[in-house]
Amino acid sequence: MVQNYPLVSVIIPVYNSAKFLEETLQSVYDQTYPAIEIIVVDDGSTDDSAEIAQSYSGVNYTYQENQGVSVARNTGISKAGGEYIAFLDADDIWLPEKLLVQIDFMLKNPDYQITTTDKINFLEAGTELPDHLKQKDDWQTMEENIPSTMVAHRSVFDKIGNYSPDYQSSEDVEWIWRAKDANILIIKIEKKLVRRRFHGSNLSWILVKDHKANIMRILKESITRKKMS
Repeated sequence: MVQNYPLVSVIIPVYNSAKFLEETLQSVYDQTYPAIEIIVVDDGSTDDSAEIAQSYSGVNYTYQENQGVSVARNTGISKAGGEYIAFLDADDIWLPEKLLVQIDFMLKNPDYQITTTDKINFLEAGTELPDHLKQKDDWQTMEENIPSTMVAHRSVFDKIGNYSPDYQSSEDVEWIWRAKDANILIIKIEKKLVRRRFHGSNLSWILVKDHKANIMRILKESITRKKMS
């Protein structure tokens, strides 16, 4: 396994996530990987998120007026000192070996500059599935990547830029598409290392109607990039 431990910057965007934030932060502190800095970017929360984040020793906490998750992640990137950058949504949970598995793989396979992992979706008690998930054969293992599974080498952001603030949803898809267009190698590690919480206020639920339009826009932007290259 890893002998020399490069620093991993863990960026957690937060917006009124007090109900889940403690469990999310604890999952970072429980990581078996030892070289971690934790950056919490509070995107204008009005609940107790600030108090919870600042109660943990070593958390680099930043407050900003509400500007959306893309800007919050970009603020975190600007403050990150790590060779690798990982994202964790404030309602998701990492399994303890998550970062160790990914960093070990990336150090042994340096051509891969982005790794993702498998994940398991779970439903918060008292939450009813929305119609678009009820139609899925197995909503618990839907085959889509989410930011909470990803680790990227810092150089990727230098090459393709940060998240686009023009996207209020599907911003992670747009960023990954840019990375693929730039021929950055991405691999999914087939281990379930993230627990993704569904609780009814997920941004992906609220803005699900925008997803198809966003994908068409992302595709058009990709075609334009390829024509200009």
